Amino acid sequence: MRKGQTTAFIILALVIAVLAVLLFFFYPKMSSVFGLDAEPNSFMSSCIEPEVVAGMELLSKQGGYANPEGYILYKGEMVKYLCYTSQYYLPCLVQQPLLVAKFERELGEMIKAKAISCADELENYYESRGYEISRGEDVKVDVSIVPDRLSVVVEAGMTMTKDTTQNYKYFKFNKATKLYSLLMTALSIIDFESTYGDSETTLYMQYYPDLQIQKTKLIDGSTVYTVRDVTSDESFTFASRSLAWPPGYGATA
Repeated sequence: MRKGQTTAFIILALVIAVLAVLLFFFYPKMSSVFGLDAEPNSFMSSCIEPEVVAGMELLSKQGGYANPEGYILYKGEMVKYLCYTSQYYLPCLVQQPLLVAKFERELGEMIKAKAISCADELENYYESRGYEISRGEDVKVDVSIVPDRLSVVVEAGMTMTKDTTQNYKYFKFNKATKLYSLLMTALSIIDFESTYGDSETTLYMQYYPDLQIQKTKLIDGSTVYTVRDVTSDESFTFASRSLAWPPGYGATA
């Protein structure tokens, strides 16, 4: 009985010793293979996220434009007219029917410089850890806004070599957001403005209880809308000038 126990302990000790040797020789390669997969993407995500958030906030205050033309200055912000006419008595003309695509392009252009900087930082970081890095000359940024999510794909074409070689063509960052529904609501409102000269915002809030719409009529005939999602506290602001009346119209002597 005691002899059998001794034999079992010897076998167990040998197994542990073999595992220790294997780990000693192969752990660096294993960590290189399995540890790198998510790490570069996580690095890029944390690097670019503040710029993405700042860009979203600015564009959302200015009707989806970084440097809008055809805007009204409202509470210190340049608010883009998404539907506009300079005439009186006429409904407005839609200025941007592809609002989601426009927002995506604007945000992509705003964050591209940061994406390049983050790719440089990533390269320097892994070179300092003993990796050989090769990458393409061009960095491309693609932004996609879909229901409940915004995705940023950075194409940087990076290869990392240390014991093994890892290829990273794309780095992807996702952010939960209600922006898509806010933009689609804005498009619906400007559709009403261009067709009927006005919109009935209470109907939206009746059907969508998570939605709040602030509608401010200005003396020049403009209307500033702020569409807000109460669950995420995100908002989108834009302007319209439709079916405007001259100052003093309808006043009695």
